[in-house]
Amino acid sequence: MKPICNNYSGIYVKFLVALFIGGFYSVASIAQPQKKNFDQHIRILEEIEVDSVTSDFPVEFSMVNSRKWQFIAYYNKNRELTVASRKLAKKKWNYAILPTKVGWDSHNSIAMALDKNNCLHISGNMHADSMVYFKTSLPNDIATFEKIVPIVSSADELKCTYPVFIKDPNNRLVYSYRKGGSGNGNTILNSYNEKKSTFSRLTDQPLFDGLGEMSAYPGGPIVGPDGYYHIYWLWRDTPRCETNHDLSYARSKDLIHWETLNATKILLPITPMNKVVTVDPVPAKGGAINGASYLFFDPNKQPLIAYMKYDSLGISQIYIAKAIDKKWKISLVSNWDYRWDFSGSGTMEREIKINEAKVLPDGKIKIKYWHIKKGYGELLIDKTNLTLIADNLINPDEDLEYPLPLMEPVSKIEGMSVKWLKTPSSASPKEYYGLRWETSGIQRYNQKPEKAVTPSLMKLYRFSKD
Repeated sequence: MKPICNNYSGIYVKFLVALFIGGFYSVASIAQPQKKNFDQHIRILEEIEVDSVTSDFPVEFSMVNSRKWQFIAYYNKNRELTVASRKLAKKKWNYAILPTKVGWDSHNSIAMALDKNNCLHISGNMHADSMVYFKTSLPNDIATFEKIVPIVSSADELKCTYPVFIKDPNNRLVYSYRKGGSGNGNTILNSYNEKKSTFSRLTDQPLFDGLGEMSAYPGGPIVGPDGYYHIYWLWRDTPRCETNHDLSYARSKDLIHWETLNATKILLPITPMNKVVTVDPVPAKGGAINGASYLFFDPNKQPLIAYMKYDSLGISQIYIAKAIDKKWKISLVSNWDYRWDFSGSGTMEREIKINEAKVLPDGKIKIKYWHIKKGYGELLIDKTNLTLIADNLINPDEDLEYPLPLMEPVSKIEGMSVKWLKTPSSASPKEYYGLRWETSGIQRYNQKPEKAVTPSLMKLYRFSKD
């Protein structure tokens, strides 16, 4: 089973990009449309108003669909954590307001999932805060939310960040979060038992343990075509983003037993002392940063990682780590002349993003990016020697998932952008849902903005793309 994506990472997908130092965050903002009409193949099948939402800072919401129900978790205009639900056959929403309010911290994303009994779980509004977790006692009924404290151990739930839901190979719900702070944190995995309605540790030891000196910033776990859960990460020494270092990787069949690329077993917790997991020993201040990487696979189901670091001249470049004969081969694949000299803590706008990486049918590798000096572009890379073939600018409208008129903010407030959250529709492979709202720019140090921003009307759309 695949991890439940909250479009954070989603794997997260959206593009004027911002990066909060603790994790990746992005906001869609598309350039003015070109003469060619790239959205003519997108049709609006349904449009439903949801609620007014806070819009004076960007933060990740969550949307979950079942066969008959749809759930949306967000912060309403009063900054309250709210869940809206409806039967897919109807347009009327039911609402549940939960007893927690958000400030202006983009780290405080929302994660949501259904368990085997169709009871809804939600966690969020945490940045080194006490655990915030709610679960419904009845299937699909948001009127039955109950606060769950503690989940497993009060001592491990006093300083929590980055809630993530995953499904294990047996479709059990697994909940992951970071205990501790940036530069001093452990990654905990809890498993939910529907029969007993209780949580327990999935593993006796944390997945990652920074030994009090650092913390892991992972991407994934992602279920690959080989059936493994793949995870990659950077270690970070302090809350300052320039202290990211040592790109690393591990895989597992069950989220319990982990191994390296060459099948060497790894005992938990994975610590900075486990050098066998290192993909590229990028040093601190070496240009690597969480959120600027992308895991993908070749036709032989072997993993590749596209990521950013400084070259020998201190310039920000894209590299690829490719699995060859159970070892990692590192190749420089861009030829840029700009250094993104990031530093400090808080939330910052990003200047380079890897939007997508994949292997084309002819074997070439394509990496789509956004660069503050170049704009939108794509790298084409030779499949054999991993060298750059071409670096072409592209029109982002060619990959539109939403009609162009909906990409422009309605609000006249300066700095507003459109935010989207996408989930598939069970009605047809060509159909999907898009949740749309507007938001102002990031608050780097999570402070209240000087000027008030009018709440945004959030709408749900169902689209068809030919």
